[in-house]
Amino acid sequence: MSRRFLLACVQLHGSNQLQQNLERCRHWIRSASERGAEMVVLPEDFAFLAENENEKLELSDSDFERIKETIREEAIRFGIHILAGGYPTKVESQDRLRNTATLFSPTGEELADYHKIHLFDADPPGLPPLRESELIEAGSDVCVAETELCAVGLSICYDLRFPEMYRSLALQGAELFAVPAAFTLTTGKDHWRVLLQARAIENQCYVAAAGQWGRHSAKRHSFGQSLIADPWGTVLACASEGEGLVVAEFSPKRIAQVREMVPCRNHIRRDLFPGLPKPTSD
Repeated sequence: MSRRFLLACVQLHGSNQLQQNLERCRHWIRSASERGAEMVVLPEDFAFLAENENEKLELSDSDFERIKETIREEAIRFGIHILAGGYPTKVESQDRLRNTATLFSPTGEELADYHKIHLFDADPPGLPPLRESELIEAGSDVCVAETELCAVGLSICYDLRFPEMYRSLALQGAELFAVPAAFTLTTGKDHWRVLLQARAIENQCYVAAAGQWGRHSAKRHSFGQSLIADPWGTVLACASEGEGLVVAEFSPKRIAQVREMVPCRNHIRRDLFPGLPKPTSD
């Protein structure tokens, strides 16, 4: 059973300096814990954000391990859940990586690993082409993590543009969508908030979106505006410019209220859309 708790999203201005990024994560995780947050969501590329994605291949095995163990230590130190959202993990026997999100429990247990399914291959106006698939191997499994706080549907950044994924997560019991991201400034200013609110409204779930912010290099400029939205689509908290935190309350009562007011989940035409997962009980 889910319960009320405070949820936090961290907004970072990342770089290709691994240790510096991890220290900034430590700072904001501590700040979130001091404010009473029991779950903290970090953004995509929280540990390493480079102009050239191939720089990630230069990380050593000890670097990859340090990323994971640093966040595990912080979860244990503060006794909270932390989503290490969007960090590189190696594919065995291949010169490729996965874009992974790991949810840690307050005891440091890895509750779930999610590998980003939808890879960002695009030609944003005024920017060099972006080809995530040249380095990253796509995941193939949607993931709902059961915690003592709530059921969390995991996603990363570009996944946000694929509503069928979030409908699947919701029908599998997700009450909260976690969206660690590094949305570009070009797309973010027009699409970020409206997509997040749409995913919340159409699935009647909370959304916690932790984003990168600011200019990182000549090629990378992230939009920011990390936010938490409730199942009605109301934005409960939104970050301003720069690094920082957004904190808001997760309430199972609010989920039940919204689903009772507009019982659209009961009206899904399964005769027309037979491939949808069977819903778990609300």
